[in-house]
Amino acid sequence: MTEVASDHDHEHHKDNSLDRLLFFSDGVFAIAITLLAIELHVPHGWDGTWATLVRESWQMLAAFVLSFAVVGIFWNAHRRLFMGMTRFTTGVFVLNLALLGGIALMPFVTVIMYTPPVTIQTFAIYLGLVSLIGLASGLTYGYAAFVAKVMRPHRHPVRRLAIMLMQTLMPGACCGLSLTFFAQAPFWITGGLALIVVGLVVFLSWANRRYP
Repeated sequence: MTEVASDHDHEHHKDNSLDRLLFFSDGVFAIAITLLAIELHVPHGWDGTWATLVRESWQMLAAFVLSFAVVGIFWNAHRRLFMGMTRFTTGVFVLNLALLGGIALMPFVTVIMYTPPVTIQTFAIYLGLVSLIGLASGLTYGYAAFVAKVMRPHRHPVRRLAIMLMQTLMPGACCGLSLTFFAQAPFWITGGLALIVVGLVVFLSWANRRYP
């Protein structure tokens, strides 16, 4: 096992194109997460008190925290995904660009979360972007694992399917649940998202036990 891991590390190190793509991607994530903070501003007419700051800015700060967590989670999943790849492929490059395009738009959709008028369509736009980024992440893993076959270590197809579904659906489902903090969502939406989250966790746990 040690020898296989050493060969994998060496092969990954040799692929300069894959390393450069990862470095470029890290830069996009870093810029996006920095722009989230740049968009923060002191509310107009602030009287210098903590109570007024919280009352006037809670929605802006909550949107920042949510988006910071979303970008951070996507970055961690992206890092783990690329550390498991053995070589660069064009398909991964194209799908990764789509993912990065969504990440680059996160500061914009974060601003509209606290810029009046905030409507139900505002939350739909935000959740839609997060869901599309999750789809791009899942498709990137699926392409690398099932089509290009450049993922290591080798896992049973069911386990890989579970990982792909987690990367595709979990971000949007969890983000949808968190958005209930901003607005009261109907029970059928909240309940449906909760069932998706539980179902994904159960399926992944079952796949890991059934196909170790």
